[in-house]
Amino acid sequence: MYGETKETIGLILTGGGARGAYQAGVLKAIAEMSSAKTVPFPLISGVSVGALNAVGLASKAGSFKKSADCLEAFWRSLRTENVFEIRFRKIAAAACKMGLSELLPTLFRAAPRSLLDTAPLRESLSKSLDLNAMTRAIGRRKIKAVSVTCSGYTSGHAVTFFQSGPAVQDWHRVRRDGIRRKLTLDHIMASAALPVLFPAIKIEDEYFGDGALRLTSPLSSAIHMGATRLLIIGTRDKPSPEAASKSQPPRHPTLGDLGGYALDTLFHDSLDADLERLEAVNATLRLIAPKDKAALPLSEIETLIINPSEDLQQIALRHAEQMPRALRWLLRRKKAANNSGRLESYLLFEPGYVGSLIELGYKDALAMDAEIGAFLRQPHNAGTVTQAASAQSTNAQSTGAQTPSKAALKVA
Repeated sequence: MYGETKETIGLILTGGGARGAYQAGVLKAIAEMSSAKTVPFPLISGVSVGALNAVGLASKAGSFKKSADCLEAFWRSLRTENVFEIRFRKIAAAACKMGLSELLPTLFRAAPRSLLDTAPLRESLSKSLDLNAMTRAIGRRKIKAVSVTCSGYTSGHAVTFFQSGPAVQDWHRVRRDGIRRKLTLDHIMASAALPVLFPAIKIEDEYFGDGALRLTSPLSSAIHMGATRLLIIGTRDKPSPEAASKSQPPRHPTLGDLGGYALDTLFHDSLDADLERLEAVNATLRLIAPKDKAALPLSEIETLIINPSEDLQQIALRHAEQMPRALRWLLRRKKAANNSGRLESYLLFEPGYVGSLIELGYKDALAMDAEIGAFLRQPHNAGTVTQAASAQSTNAQSTGAQTPSKAALKVA
């Protein structure tokens, strides 16, 4: 139980659309390597697709392995049609009506709220997630708190909705709020509601969209809930040398290119900036005498970061033909030598790509078995790692992961 140790590990699951399958692979490997029978993360914080994974993990907190296996099974069962409506006629009609409503607002007042209908995702989640089991896990102190972050379209705030016991209090910072609520499918759907593509979700008296829109401090929610160490599973990939070395003539960016760059910024840049601030504060603290640090409203936070070791854009291009025709039409994707595959890497909810990401996450985590074991303060179970998997292991630097470091953040 989380109350048995003075240290509290917070798990942070970032956004990334279809890239969230990578997190399922990492968690599967950690569950196999760990000696923990229950989920060893008292605090679980997710945003966008990370919110889905966070709640999925917490809903079966009594068995870490079962929880990770169920999360993997969910991802492997996905098809694009399980995430949003893919009928060409419906998408084309929505696109036309949205465009006409902007040009002729008096004639087209009942415009669609989004290009894509995410009713299939809500149905998929309702069948896969057991929110009542998550509530029981929190009540039995197997989990301290679970949070999902959304962006309020009226307030302009990043609002972290968290479910916990009374020990965790609400917080209010500049354009960042933490509010205790019993989490529902609405909170999860809102956290992953990409603007324009997916419809905003009304929660109480405000409409909310993707949590990454306003989340300038992705590490803060877990720290506010009491985390003293953070395990972060990201989705920012490392571009392959081959792709970087290709010399292509410049071309004007397409809608798909612009969408891909926007999602890169949305899901990754705030996390990178927050980690940079954390390290900067840590460097400053090293210059302060130990006797003076006790009076400061700062606390040291140990971090371990796992990111994909391979170029997810190139993996997406290998499976791009699986993308439904209607979606390719919407994004205007053409076969081109200089197509980066950036947008496909976020929207390709198909078995080939999803399976490749799960396997990559699994491999990357195995490559860090010693570091992960040390971070969890447990001896890693090397016997659970097959010889074949061990042969694939490389050092943490080659996987794109960052080794454990200590940093400080202002918690007040």
